[in-house]
Amino acid sequence: MSPASLINAILVACMAGLFLGGCAQNADVRGGHDYTSGTTVKNPPDYLVCVQDELPSGSKVYLLNNSSAMDLYVDSTDPKKASGLVEVQGAGAQHKFTAYQRDAWYDRGRLLDAALLCART
Repeated sequence: MSPASLINAILVACMAGLFLGGCAQNADVRGGHDYTSGTTVKNPPDYLVCVQDELPSGSKVYLLNNSSAMDLYVDSTDPKKASGLVEVQGAGAQHKFTAYQRDAWYDRGRLLDAALLCART
């Protein structure tokens, strides 16, 4: 094997390793750039039911209640595996929401649109 072929083989192996390593990591859905936020006058359970109703009927949705917020996860309750997440928090007349969607381009941001639509109605 010539030195040039050896160098090319090493470069190809390094590039493949970097590519596969980059694809293997799956960041928290909240770390992406596909998100929206705002406020709603709906209480958190009603708001999240509205969002859920706007999703395709076969969507796997999980509603979780914690001390300070109520969350709707799509596909998984693990933020590193979930395809979407809507968080609602606050008390009184205004509730703050933030919606995150992984690969929003795939369905034109359906979860993000649902979050905004339900905040207004």
